[in-house]
Amino acid sequence: MQNHELIYFTDVFKRLKKSSICNKFTLKEHEWNYLANRGLDSILLEGRTLIIQRYKESDENHCCRKSPLRHHPILVALHATGTCCRESLFKWHGIDKDNELREKDIFYILLILKEWFVRQVRPAYLLSDLETEQLNLFCS
Repeated sequence: MQNHELIYFTDVFKRLKKSSICNKFTLKEHEWNYLANRGLDSILLEGRTLIIQRYKESDENHCCRKSPLRHHPILVALHATGTCCRESLFKWHGIDKDNELREKDIFYILLILKEWFVRQVRPAYLLSDLETEQLNLFCS
């Protein structure tokens, strides 16, 4: 990733932080566990399939109000990053809502989702004893 892309991601996440809607989405315990068990790469691969399926449907079917919000880390991340529907993709990321998503758009969405996952802080009560010990080594 080049330097200007890092700056752009920082800008996107600064703007998303100002959204009361996007900010309310966080991973629940079962979503953290699913992510931990499957791994980020597998989750993103599932996300790619989910994105292709969602945006293949007619526009009415991927309105935020009609789409599921929970039960899979990708669904939560889509809503938290403003990539959940064509309207939000246009508003937050400038992806044209009238054209079919291209492969580079899907890749961009996956990069945003990955960045969001990386920026999430797993609650302390969900950390294993080993993870807590490792954190204590670095934080003390």
